[in-house]
Amino acid sequence: MIKELKRHCDSLGKSYEIIFVNDGSTDNTANLLQDFAQRDSKIKVVQFARNFGHQAAFSAGIAFANGDMVITMDGDLQHPPRHIKDFIKEAETGYDIVIGERLSNKQNSAGREFLGKTIYKFLSLVTGLEFKNVSDFALYNRKVVNVLKTLPERERFLRGMVQWVGFRKKYVSYVVEERRAGVPKYTFKKLSGLVLNGLTSFSAFPLRLSFYIGLVTFILSIFLGVFVVYDHYFHPNPLAAGYATISLLVLFVGGIQFIILGVIGEYLYKMFNEIKGRPLYIVSNKLNLNSNKEENTHYGLNNIDG
Repeated sequence: MIKELKRHCDSLGKSYEIIFVNDGSTDNTANLLQDFAQRDSKIKVVQFARNFGHQAAFSAGIAFANGDMVITMDGDLQHPPRHIKDFIKEAETGYDIVIGERLSNKQNSAGREFLGKTIYKFLSLVTGLEFKNVSDFALYNRKVVNVLKTLPERERFLRGMVQWVGFRKKYVSYVVEERRAGVPKYTFKKLSGLVLNGLTSFSAFPLRLSFYIGLVTFILSIFLGVFVVYDHYFHPNPLAAGYATISLLVLFVGGIQFIILGVIGEYLYKMFNEIKGRPLYIVSNKLNLNSNKEENTHYGLNNIDG
């Protein structure tokens, strides 16, 4: 990763820094990064106190970046460094945000690709924001970075925040490469949590959907009640007398109630996390970064020495 980044960054003829955010890795990553940082001052390292997650790592990297342009990307070479020059070229024409749009993913099956695109279309529909088939492979100019750093929420969904802030955007198509080493750490559970976080952060659709489900269920129950009364007086009545029917109705209504409670609980959980005010991440160590110049953001604890 470092070899690829340095080769492409050196070819740009611009000053640059490479910031690695070590999100609580348990292998030899921390030692390798320390070794590279000691040999090259352009390589800077932010070490988390533990694993705080994908969005926390990107938020920390953006908070520490000093450049006029900031590019975020994964550390497994699935985001090809060769596209850095394409991002910068578009930014220099006047775009504030340049985002990599995935044409395909060499590691994903056709089913997963279809599911991913469908989810982004759904998010676009219910949030009123533009969600294309993207990840966090993107470039932001300094004014966008400054805005992102002032947003106070700790339940952060960077892809949604980037759409919400506005500014001029450009999409650059690319193909997601296969991982050079290791195995994906982003499980289906984590992916589902990321989508749910994005949905509940930028839309009240789940709450409104719960209301409409409850309303439809209530209307259906009225019609069913009228039918039961009619059936009781004018026909033999297997429906009202059947325990199976009653059980199914109770389970159906009870299931809807639990779904609605779950949706409400998700929003309450997000509110609870925001009210507690705990940082999104805690930085335990930094390499080649000046601690005296780093200020704690609204959402992260960057300077534990200050």
